[in-house]
Amino acid sequence: MAIDFSEYFKRYEAVVAEIDTVFVKFETEMGDLVKCGKGCSDCCHALFDITLVEAIYINHKFNERFSGLKRSTVMTRADAADRQIHKLKRKVYKASQEGRPAAEILMEVSRARVRCPMLSDDNLCVLYEFRPITCRLYGVPTSIAGEAHTCNLAGFKGGEKYPTVNMDIVLDRLITVGRDMQKGIGSRFRELGDMLVPLSMALVTEYDEDYLGVNEAAKDGAPAAAEAAGAVSAQGAAKSSVRSPAKGAGPVEIKAPGAAEACSSCTESKSACESCTSKTIVLGGDGTE
Repeated sequence: MAIDFSEYFKRYEAVVAEIDTVFVKFETEMGDLVKCGKGCSDCCHALFDITLVEAIYINHKFNERFSGLKRSTVMTRADAADRQIHKLKRKVYKASQEGRPAAEILMEVSRARVRCPMLSDDNLCVLYEFRPITCRLYGVPTSIAGEAHTCNLAGFKGGEKYPTVNMDIVLDRLITVGRDMQKGIGSRFRELGDMLVPLSMALVTEYDEDYLGVNEAAKDGAPAAAEAAGAVSAQGAAKSSVRSPAKGAGPVEIKAPGAAEACSSCTESKSACESCTSKTIVLGGDGTE
């Protein structure tokens, strides 16, 4: 019997809608700085993981729309990306065992280029309508674990003050959905909702009852096998500069101006941060406790 993910897909789509609204706001107010356009594929070579609900959602949309040779072509590219990511993760593990500083390792990982399996030979996304949230925000300033990030091709400059999307809060919400999904479908794997995987792995995985631990006959090694193949849990996500979610995670927060880049160079005392409170935008809530 097929698992009903509709409730969790709707919640994921609600987050996506908010994210798209945020991006449109950037385009409207800072169009000269946002350089995203058809044929630009810089973000399509970035290395990042996606949450459980996003992985299953994209997997579902891919399987709905692709078959035959087109499907085989994407799957072949996904396999190639998986192999490249596996080699990179082995390299990272070796570097950590050698005692190299975490910041140095993360910087090296951030420079890695892995071609997305959904990127066609024409430099167009074959599943653009259902692309990951990270892809939807790549061209605008974001912060992850307090560190500012922006596309090198964009017009946003270091040291300037800009609205910044707090990706930790986005991650919190998605993992909360994943944890609710784990409970809702009755999975035996308690940490299933914390799982993070590369997009390439999400495309080739069969998210059936056995894999998700819904059947009594589900194999105990399923999540372990997934982690060995490239998945990590939110608890282990610090290696990828993301953190596990806070309990009762709230709405998407857009910090303005420049809460990541500006704060890193700010010489004011912590008490001065109070002056920025009125410049914080909260989407999906009123910002109150």
